[in-house]
Amino acid sequence: MASNDLRRVRCAIVFADLVESVRLYASNEAAAIARWRRFSEQARSQWLPGTRGRLVRSDGDGLLMEFADAATAVAGAFALHRGMAGHNADAAGAEPLALRIGINVADVSFDAHEAYGAGVNLAQRITSLAQPGQTLASASTRDGLVHGVHAQIEDLGERYVKHIDEPVRTFRVLPADATPAGPDPAAGQPVGDIRPTLAVVPFQAMPAGADNHALGHAMADDIIAALARHPGLQVVSRLSTAAFRDTSLDWTRLRPLLGATFVLSGRYYTAASRVRLNLELAETRQGHVLWADTVRAEVQALFDGTDDLVPQVVQQVARNIAAFELARVRSLPMDTLESYALYLGAEGLMGSLVRQDFMRGREALEHLAERHPRQAAPHAMLAKWHVNHLVQTWSEDELADQRHGSERAARALDIDADSPLALAAAGLVQLNLKGDLDGARQLLVQALGGDPQNAPAWAWMSAVHSYSGEPDQARAAAARALLLSPLDPERYVFEAYAAMAHLAAADYATAVDHARQSLRQHALHSPSHRLLVGSLWLAGQHDEARTAAQRWLKAFPKVSSGARTARGLGEAATWRDHFADAVREAGVPSAPDTPQASRVPTQLF
Repeated sequence: MASNDLRRVRCAIVFADLVESVRLYASNEAAAIARWRRFSEQARSQWLPGTRGRLVRSDGDGLLMEFADAATAVAGAFALHRGMAGHNADAAGAEPLALRIGINVADVSFDAHEAYGAGVNLAQRITSLAQPGQTLASASTRDGLVHGVHAQIEDLGERYVKHIDEPVRTFRVLPADATPAGPDPAAGQPVGDIRPTLAVVPFQAMPAGADNHALGHAMADDIIAALARHPGLQVVSRLSTAAFRDTSLDWTRLRPLLGATFVLSGRYYTAASRVRLNLELAETRQGHVLWADTVRAEVQALFDGTDDLVPQVVQQVARNIAAFELARVRSLPMDTLESYALYLGAEGLMGSLVRQDFMRGREALEHLAERHPRQAAPHAMLAKWHVNHLVQTWSEDELADQRHGSERAARALDIDADSPLALAAAGLVQLNLKGDLDGARQLLVQALGGDPQNAPAWAWMSAVHSYSGEPDQARAAAARALLLSPLDPERYVFEAYAAMAHLAAADYATAVDHARQSLRQHALHSPSHRLLVGSLWLAGQHDEARTAAQRWLKAFPKVSSGARTARGLGEAATWRDHFADAVREAGVPSAPDTPQASRVPTQLF
């Protein structure tokens, strides 16, 4: 390859830096050089090939490497740390060496000897934030990882780095088999529920493509919605299983990760307007395949509801698991493939809680609502958007958010009064924007009657119980939400509701655990900061509460300690007074005294 020839490819750049290299070379240059050269050669010849990594260059104190994707990059980083541990063990008596590693996924240009571009620079800047022995990753890297499968992932929030104006979202990654912190996700499983659990993994496109990606999620969604109505089955949410679409994983590992007894997976091929889906149903104890078949359909017919692909699959899966035959239940929130892909993107933008992305999510949903005026889903999601806009303290006009959120929820119900998604969103609005606990309870009961696997509805129902002075029911509902969403990207929200439920039960230590677990998963979730501050104070950990309060105020300057029950919300929940007082005593200022007419009765969530 000529020196001026460049190839440009999207890949994962890994930069490994030798900690305190200047001091090491100053104290014993010859020994330090020999050790670093030996380590670099072992990395190139032994450790990187096993993870499909390539050493681009080695400097006197750093390694620059290229990997195909985020998953192989973190595997390579972990291999380097393990290699350094062995390297230190072999050099008995010598000062131990340590690496700090940064990973970024980006479009990068390469020649024969070097990598170029902003993505490379960002990987190096992220490396500078790492502590000795740590691996830090960018947001684009985190998007390609499955928590608990590729790594244990902790959200460190936004950090400023040299020569970059905007803060950079960073994540710490640890080996997947590292002991996770926080409550056991399976601890809340309802006692006596012995129904088998089915996980439907969104089907893998062959070959991969943006439109095909959306089609795989769409078909899985339809099948999940149909199977969720089976009285003899529990079904894991699509958001929890989506991360496994492109992951090669022994089915027996899915049992502890998802709590799944059975897994339905597949690959599909598209040609013109036709799709061929190769399916496989396996049990996770031994990994045995129970059923495999090939089904075919017209793509547009799937979205029109006129093709029988989903009923065929549902019938076979139900027959093999529980010997029941199910009718097809339509669930696609959009009626064309293009719109469905946009809907998936809007979900991801909302869940990121990066303010710029969050605002773009609203734009995408409003576009969908205009394009599809008879679809309830975008209106329901917009209602949720306005609630989140308020609880994140981003609203410049709280009454406008209250009005728009209520209008969107009402519009969704006008379009489809039986939609579990619309009913749940309306319940969230009643709870957070109107302070109507009875109305919220009624709507959420209806939503769960139509879709008992609706994890958000269970979480919001736990809040209704918390504010109604029903702590036992609150903890049970929160546990159900966590059980149904083991790998959901928004699991941090369900952890927060679990923290609130344990607050209501005066179990402050467990509330602290859940709040911390939520913030490890998403450091930008303002309500989880509030919960952590109040729970720590009530648990008697006052110094830790003050530190957490300052961290929260730094990230969200507009927050306040919250209102007491004098505002008429949840009078039965006496814990709310104690909680608001605890947050204020930890150093968070009280909310300004505003006229009653301008107040929005927003709950903690």
